[in-house]
Amino acid sequence: MIRSFHPSPPTVGVELEWQLVDRSTLDLRDGILPLAELLPDERSIKPEMLQTAVETITPPCESTAILRPGLGDLVTRLVDAAARLDIALVGAGTHPFCERLVPVTPLPRYLAVERRCGYLAHTQVAYSLQTHVGMPSAEAAVRVMREVRGYLPVLLALSASSPFFHGHQTPFGSYRQRILAATRSCGMPPAFEDWGAFLQFLETAERASVFGSFRDMHWDVRLRPDFGTIEVRIMDAQPTIARSLALAALVHALLAYLAAAEPSHSSARQLPSWIEDENAYRASQDGIEASLISDADGTVKPVRQLAEELFELVAPTARSLGEEEDFTRARALLTEGPSYLEQLAVFRRTGSTRDVVRELANELLEEVGRARLGMEAGSEARRSSRYGL
Repeated sequence: MIRSFHPSPPTVGVELEWQLVDRSTLDLRDGILPLAELLPDERSIKPEMLQTAVETITPPCESTAILRPGLGDLVTRLVDAAARLDIALVGAGTHPFCERLVPVTPLPRYLAVERRCGYLAHTQVAYSLQTHVGMPSAEAAVRVMREVRGYLPVLLALSASSPFFHGHQTPFGSYRQRILAATRSCGMPPAFEDWGAFLQFLETAERASVFGSFRDMHWDVRLRPDFGTIEVRIMDAQPTIARSLALAALVHALLAYLAAAEPSHSSARQLPSWIEDENAYRASQDGIEASLISDADGTVKPVRQLAEELFELVAPTARSLGEEEDFTRARALLTEGPSYLEQLAVFRRTGSTRDVVRELANELLEEVGRARLGMEAGSEARRSSRYGL
């Protein structure tokens, strides 16, 4: 791993992970290999570890508004290519009812994970929204990664989109977080004091064969010295481009605010690590209705209040970055609610996790101007579901 940090202006880039779903059964499809064959020259479309996933990535841009047209065109091409294989794209942290083990994509990196982790490698059927923000220096990046930890549970609550797993309604807004908790390096990163402490960590981790690259650090937020960015990884995948960019705009404004603030004047909440872990669990479970611990004395505040405080804090930075439109959409999530609430509403109305998948697929199809999946899709599979869903 490199030992130098490449400074970057306060740009934003996003990585959107999509589920590959059979348009008839609405179950996950192992479709990445034939899909990649249809799009051999699309360098912004990438496979993930499991064959039921595909990722779209953007270049760094000054704002989400600037990257939106290119991302929209990219996702539309992907939707159309998938349709040729009878596959739909779904954006959510988990698939609501798929129970089987999913095969690993046969690329060297992923096959090495499979050899090392065995069964566990096939169980991580989870999908995320990842946002990169450029940092001006190595020291600023380490400081911001430390200070942003207190805000990560709020971001998770706003993005929660995975209330179902294996056909069950879980008591979680983001069950994806519970799936990832079984892996080696997910969760909060170490609170490095400075760049030197991070370099010392790299030396020790490499000597002990803990990590082979920065990509092996699956923390909720991580440094990418090779890109000159901080990557926020805690958020669930979203059903639409618009929701994804709204949350990315919030992350962009927050990290840029922290990078520009003098360390002695930062308003970031520095909490004991056990409180940070507890808050992440609460946000995973209760989503937008969670109550989080706000200080070391045990004061509890509703996540809605903490989110409002966050929006007020970084609104001037959002304006200066040209993020007003998407930032406003992110703020609207406090009234509209995250995706998990919409999924639960569909399930209460229909009693079917397949209908939940269908509505998720249709959100994206409508956004890119394509025909919705009809109600007949998945009806035969529903009658044979062992859960009667």
